[in-house]
Amino acid sequence: MNDREHTDTFIWKQGKDLITVSKAGDSWQVSCLTQGRLMGPRLTVYEATHRQAKFAAWDVMAKVISVSNDEEEGIEVAVRVAQWMRRGGDSPNPTRRA
Repeated sequence: MNDREHTDTFIWKQGKDLITVSKAGDSWQVSCLTQGRLMGPRLTVYEATHRQAKFAAWDVMAKVISVSNDEEEGIEVAVRVAQWMRRGGDSPNPTRRA
């Protein structure tokens, strides 16, 4: 499990699942991607756009809990994505986990 923050995208990954958050104008876009059984290109299984950052963070929390089956991990990732959004969604986070 890890999360990476590029200049314009927050990424959380576990195994073959990937959850991303990016700024889209004045909204936040949350996407959940997964890799198929044959290890082909990633497929988008969920995508939503939120005008309020708190709803995007809640959405990320729900998706992380769904993927990881770990509520604490979902809360931790939601807090990190909220901090990332407050910084404008473009600064790296000093607390990366590998």
